[in-house]
Amino acid sequence: MKKTGWTGVIGPGLVFAATVALQAPAHAAGQPVIAPLAHVDMGESPQARAAAQGLEATLTAMPSHQCGVAMAFQPADEHAPASCSVVRLAIRDPARPQAAPQTFLIAPHGPDSGYERMEMALYRLDATSTLPQVIVSAYTGGAHCCEVSSLFGQMPDGTWKETDLGQSDGDGTPTIVDAAHDGRAEIQEVDPAFLYTFASYAGSYPPLILKRYHAGQMETVTRDPAFRPYLARQLAGAQKEWLADDRPEPNGFLAYYVATKAELGEFGQGWQYMLKHAEYRTDDMFGISACDMKPAGTEQCTPEERKSVPFPQALAYFLQKNGYITPEQASAAPMTPSADGAQDSVAGSGYRPDFSCDPPPDHNGVAVMLCHDSEAARHELLFDQVYYALRQQVGRDGWKALRQEVIADENAADQGCGLPVPGAADQDVPDGAAACYAAAMDRLTERYRQRLGGTALEEARRPLDTHIALQRRLVELGYLPAGTVADGVYGEATREAIATWQRTTHRPETDGFVSDADAQVLLPPAVMASAGPAGDTQPASAAPAPVATTPATTAPAHRADLRLFGFGIGVILVMAVFGTCLYFLPFGIACLRDSTGKGSVFAVNFFFGWTLLGWVAALVMALSFETRDDYELRRQAMIKIVAGGSAPDSHA
Repeated sequence: MKKTGWTGVIGPGLVFAATVALQAPAHAAGQPVIAPLAHVDMGESPQARAAAQGLEATLTAMPSHQCGVAMAFQPADEHAPASCSVVRLAIRDPARPQAAPQTFLIAPHGPDSGYERMEMALYRLDATSTLPQVIVSAYTGGAHCCEVSSLFGQMPDGTWKETDLGQSDGDGTPTIVDAAHDGRAEIQEVDPAFLYTFASYAGSYPPLILKRYHAGQMETVTRDPAFRPYLARQLAGAQKEWLADDRPEPNGFLAYYVATKAELGEFGQGWQYMLKHAEYRTDDMFGISACDMKPAGTEQCTPEERKSVPFPQALAYFLQKNGYITPEQASAAPMTPSADGAQDSVAGSGYRPDFSCDPPPDHNGVAVMLCHDSEAARHELLFDQVYYALRQQVGRDGWKALRQEVIADENAADQGCGLPVPGAADQDVPDGAAACYAAAMDRLTERYRQRLGGTALEEARRPLDTHIALQRRLVELGYLPAGTVADGVYGEATREAIATWQRTTHRPETDGFVSDADAQVLLPPAVMASAGPAGDTQPASAAPAPVATTPATTAPAHRADLRLFGFGIGVILVMAVFGTCLYFLPFGIACLRDSTGKGSVFAVNFFFGWTLLGWVAALVMALSFETRDDYELRRQAMIKIVAGGSAPDSHA
């Protein structure tokens, strides 16, 4: 929407550095870290106890003869010593003093056990559980590794279950945050695959991974839209620090940057930024070689294939392999910077508001801010997309009321950020107002998105770059006029273009919303992946007839593929039948001749027919054995002979 007034409440500014996150995770000022309800460190003591909210947990080191059994931190070990010291966890509910405590063996204990600094923390991670959960961690030693952790929680049936949290590069129990500021807890981890891949340990920036715990199960929720503001703030903080340090080991940071942008649904924008700042000189110490990218083992690689490939090519492969981007995105990603004149900053990647900035509206400081701050414009466009989806959903009768509601909400948000009122004498934008505005727009976006349903909600959840690519596609196909600026906002003209395309191509729905199924048909995955930043509207090509992408035109290709597939299957079946008949030909001949040795022929044919000698032997047998008719004639003749020879004796 055009800015008529004000916007948001500032979110906490977060500064994130990969090395800090690894070595002292999430203790920087301003991060929404959730403190434990209780925390203890065993140290040199044989016992440590923590209690909170009706739960008491105790770690105890004790002598044991069960050194080789499976424990929380180690698998069964048949070579373990006969006696040792182990740490046992006992969980007791003080409200049920008569009930036996739940116990778990954690790990061997002592100087030579391999586990140091045993810690325990109590958290409320599962809102549906009546009791808190227990996290136990231990350090295994090493330069950067490792902290092992397990989570113990009560199940709905009252039993307790261990959930393995795996290993992490860090020190202490896992970091627990409220990333969405919604009162729910997330376990924050980092992706260790990024360490040492494109830079040294200190120069590597591993992306964040957010998980939620419920009833013994862990769910990765990093890509939930509710966490996008948090990830974006972490990214901005990391970038600020990287730039302040004069951009050391750029590829280590840029790998994290592009991965996080992909999690935010902005892969195209992140990729273009990477191309402009990457170090293209290959490094045999860090990077990925052509050999690493081959499915076969490294023993089949030539010396040339063992050399590192250029960073963009390696990064595309790496991000696809680790699930950050799709194969289509990886294959469509350009390997050299675009020559579109974009500024050398994230803000210069090209997002512009949905009104003309040439020139910006008079006496409107908010509009000027949006024209000069790409990131603020992006958040405005994300809200506008949801607003126009809701506008389409309520219909013309609800437009006026909805517009009044949105204007009131935006004015309140602008006022909360100290932004100037349009038309006032002073149109200066205070420091930090752009970040405040972006956070406020994100909150409004989520609030209005909750009112959407069906195909409207499918559309509103789509990344902004994909919306822009879809609009460009409608321009290319002639459903929108050539020269239309693709900003990702679906106003009346775009809605009419969508509905026309739906009717022309006989889509199941003609409601003017681009459903997920519509997006897949309208925009092939490779085109979607290559959608770049919004700043450079691609020139529209000569528009082909709208029928060019209809199912009617693509269906014959699909049917041809099906016919080819069916023909291939038919050939295979015919060959299989022919081969079977040929294999059992000796037995078939024996059956046709009604041979008396059919059983013997079948046995030789079945067990030895796969060899030429066996097959020929079965065929000779099939032709050599007498037929049942010949056998019967011979038998009758023998009977007559015998009968004729014995008659005189019978009359004697």
